Amino acid sequence: MFSKVTKLQTRFFICYILAIFIPIMFLSSMIYYYHNDQRTKEYLNEKKNSLITEQNYLMNQLDDAQIHFNQLKSNYELQKLLRGFYSKEQEIVYAYNSQIYSLLSNIFLYDTNISGITIYAENRKAAEILRFFETVDSIPLGSDSYSGLIDGFWSVDTDGEATGFSFYKGFTNPPMTVFPGIARLNYNSNIFDSYAQENPDTAVYVYLNGKLMYEYNVSEETTLCMEDYEKQLICGMRKETVMIIPDAQKRCILSSFTLNDGVFQVVKITPEPGNIFSYRPFLLSFLVSIFILICASIIMFLLIFRPFKNIVRLSEHMNRQNTHTLTPYTGMLSKDETGDLILSFNQMTERINELSSSLLNNEMQLKNAQIEALQAQLNPHFFYGTLESIRMIAEASHQELISEITFAFGKLMRYSLSREYLVPVSIEIDMTQQYVSIQEKRLVSRFDVEWELCELDEKWRCPKFVLFSMVENVFSHNVSKCRNFIQISVSVTKEGEDLIFTVSNTGLGVSQGRLEELHYLLEHPRERDTMKSENNGRSIFNISDRLKLFYGEGYHFTIESEENVLTTCSVRIHKHFIDF
Repeated sequence: MFSKVTKLQTRFFICYILAIFIPIMFLSSMIYYYHNDQRTKEYLNEKKNSLITEQNYLMNQLDDAQIHFNQLKSNYELQKLLRGFYSKEQEIVYAYNSQIYSLLSNIFLYDTNISGITIYAENRKAAEILRFFETVDSIPLGSDSYSGLIDGFWSVDTDGEATGFSFYKGFTNPPMTVFPGIARLNYNSNIFDSYAQENPDTAVYVYLNGKLMYEYNVSEETTLCMEDYEKQLICGMRKETVMIIPDAQKRCILSSFTLNDGVFQVVKITPEPGNIFSYRPFLLSFLVSIFILICASIIMFLLIFRPFKNIVRLSEHMNRQNTHTLTPYTGMLSKDETGDLILSFNQMTERINELSSSLLNNEMQLKNAQIEALQAQLNPHFFYGTLESIRMIAEASHQELISEITFAFGKLMRYSLSREYLVPVSIEIDMTQQYVSIQEKRLVSRFDVEWELCELDEKWRCPKFVLFSMVENVFSHNVSKCRNFIQISVSVTKEGEDLIFTVSNTGLGVSQGRLEELHYLLEHPRERDTMKSENNGRSIFNISDRLKLFYGEGYHFTIESEENVLTTCSVRIHKHFIDF
């Protein structure tokens, strides 16, 4: 007993180290990461709300460009000038001085972020004599940029020394793509200067269409940090409008947001003195974990030996079970998993004893059944002998019809009582023809049978009575119940690796309602118990059920009928299943 307890103790110490000691050691880090994650989430949420506020502020500043363009577009005199209504110099100057110049002056006065306004016009006369006007040919854009003039777009200025950017938009109404004029609003860096100066310790980078156009308070550290995250911030921002990345190694926070659906990307690098990168919570969590580990160890060592004792006693009791009848464990049951184990063992022993007794009874019943089967084998010989005697008497009395029918019936009985389940297809066809010959002698000139048979060797096999039952069903439900002449067609054909049995006949057929009921009962065998005994379709169901037992889902059975016209029954089985 001592050695067995020692083995369990060894396993217990291994489990203790793997399941308790190591997880509790990691508990300190888990607690630390949990508190640190909560603290970081709060900080990042505040940071995100602040970024959204800043984003809205800059968006309002940039949206003024669209407002200014709408003011220009709504100016009636400017539209007439751009569309060439004024061709004389006097008319152009008058329209410019009366309304256009005052509008341009008000835009400059209202928005100090605008450093210049240029209107590129098709009207070359106006472009030559008016201030702020130039020809369309002088616009500093490539031909591929004209598609964006309908909705307007932003571009970095490359035609000046100072840092700036411009908003371009064409004077037209969609879906027209011809521009009588194009407005260009030049912006200076005042927008981003005032924004960046509100956070003097923060480095600010502004990208336009992925190209750096503005930077503020840049240092060597921020440049190195930007190189590490530039691809993630710039490329990733096309999907997200706000992104925050804390870098514990460089102790800084990288934040970015987009403007105008990703056209502008603003990146900020803010130094973090240590509010979210502190290791003090880790020390506290470590001390708490040590305390929990000590308490858990004491409790486990105090409680472990009682279940060990019960387990060892149960093991000894199980080792003493060396007979076919098991005895339950009679020791004390504890109110824990060990007690559940003992209770389950007792239930198992009772179940095994019941199964052993049932198995013994089944073996006795099997022997009785074998004796009865041997006795039953004597009965067919009596019937065969009786039929043979009848045939011989009929021949002696010159009753050839009775003799032939008796001979054919004897062959069918031998075939029916044979113990073969799969028979050669040729034998199944021969037995079916024997049955048809009996019916021909009984029902003279009531029907005609056409046979279409393919060549088959002995390897082609099928379940016994699969074709016979379909032909017998025709005589039971059509020939015997119909006074009209019945035409019957029986075919056995090969199609690739499949063998197809088809039986079709004229006559009464099956009504649509009855046909639907047969299809339903073929798919739901349990519902057949509610059928009436007359016309219950037993032969149809027998064919389908036996095919399913032999082939599983590897067969296809169909029955179709048009009432008073034609009824067709077909079975398809695969050669692979026939060969087993």
